[in-house]
Amino acid sequence: MGKAVTPQSLSSPQWAGPASLIQPPPQPGPPWSHPDPPRPGPTWRPDPPRPPHPGPTWRPDPPRPGPTWRPDPPRPPWPDPPRPPWPDPRPPRPPWPPHPGPTQGWPKELTLTVAKTSVPPFRPRVVRLRCDPPYGSHPRAAEACALLNRAQGDPDRIRARQEFCRRDYDPVKATATGVWNRRPIRYERTFSNPCVMRNATGAVFSF
Repeated sequence: MGKAVTPQSLSSPQWAGPASLIQPPPQPGPPWSHPDPPRPGPTWRPDPPRPPHPGPTWRPDPPRPGPTWRPDPPRPPWPDPPRPPWPDPRPPRPPWPPHPGPTQGWPKELTLTVAKTSVPPFRPRVVRLRCDPPYGSHPRAAEACALLNRAQGDPDRIRARQEFCRRDYDPVKATATGVWNRRPIRYERTFSNPCVMRNATGAVFSF
């Protein structure tokens, strides 16, 4: 049997281990006499002020010249091609036979009327014409008498003029009543517009 180990035996020199395993009891240190010396403050310093920025180097673009567009010159009016004259559906009438005997001093008086037949109807215009010598309320009595003398007082026998007229529908009604060299005259006709009437009768109904 081996020898028993007791606390006294452990304190003997033969059981002494390395010095690192045997720690002495803590010794009380010297009493604290003063704090740590103050540490120097930070060495950071604010940056020096920067000079002001010279501002942006952008500059506006120079003004551009205006547009070179110019309006087109005015164009001449579109030419309206000439239209053929309005055909007269009536057959030509034979001339009046010569009147026997002298006609000097016989009456040549007509009452001429022009009225528009549109709705509402306009008030008709009425003039009186007397020839040899020409006078009356007709504004172109001399021209009207010259045409009626060649047509022997019948407006339907006046030679129509060949002038261009628009085909606008504005009907007018022309009438002539009276006496010409002791012969009664009764004329009535409706035209499509005043221009056609003036081409057919000349100055007789131009008032």
